[in-house]
Amino acid sequence: MGAIGNAMTSRLLRLVVLLLALPGALAAQRETTHADTLEIHVLDVGQGDAALIRLGGEAVLVDASRGRDIVLWLEDLGVDTLLAVIASHNHADHIGGMPAVLSDHLVRRYLANGRAPENQVAADVEAILAERGIEAPAPPWEPLHLGDARITVFPTALRGDDVTENNSSLGVLVERGRFKALLTGDSEVDELNAWLESGIIPDLDLLKAAHHGARDAVTPGWLQRTRPEVVVISVGRDNPYGHPHPWAMRYYLAGNRTVYRTDMDGTVVIAVDRHGRYLIRTSGARER
Repeated sequence: MGAIGNAMTSRLLRLVVLLLALPGALAAQRETTHADTLEIHVLDVGQGDAALIRLGGEAVLVDASRGRDIVLWLEDLGVDTLLAVIASHNHADHIGGMPAVLSDHLVRRYLANGRAPENQVAADVEAILAERGIEAPAPPWEPLHLGDARITVFPTALRGDDVTENNSSLGVLVERGRFKALLTGDSEVDELNAWLESGIIPDLDLLKAAHHGARDAVTPGWLQRTRPEVVVISVGRDNPYGHPHPWAMRYYLAGNRTVYRTDMDGTVVIAVDRHGRYLIRTSGARER
């Protein structure tokens, strides 16, 4: 799908959503949303990361932010069972809420990077997995399916004893129809380049920025290959790390891309129909 065609389609779909919001149409739209639409919720969890992917009555959680507030998000979204929970890597801002999720919800499978726990929360997660008998297979993994949507989870392509936790982040590719989205945890340039060299990264419609928009997590070559129309950055307001970095923002905004930030736009929801046409809504003030 060409960038111009996709951009025009996205604008038209946003117009359709506004028209559907007229009195009498909104109720019908709400009744069919969960049954017919793939939704990717990039949650506004502050300086952390959590995304819910759902279609119909099934859902997959990718990361769980810093604390147990994630279970309140899941409750608000009506989610009590998870087909899978994916931990991109073991840093606390990504798995801090995992013990609460694993304890409070029915989780059928847990996918992680397989590194030995380097903090207490990672150790707690391993203990809960064993206690509750949650399946935690090693890679490679078969794709997960939510209806006609496919979620492919793949490990780092880097090898060696010096690979960092960030560069051991899992990649999560979400596909429905012609739509493709990629979530990459806190991957840095070395891991992104290794994935490019492996040939597994396709052209994308949507990219969730790696490492909260850090400077060391994007290159012009990465964006030239992935060619996203939309970039979503999960980042906390006034965070002490300077995320997203001004140079990274310069790269993301080049080429007339649309960039959403959870610190400014709130939760970002990407809704995808069975053909791969998508629209985006946000919980913040900057509706686009």
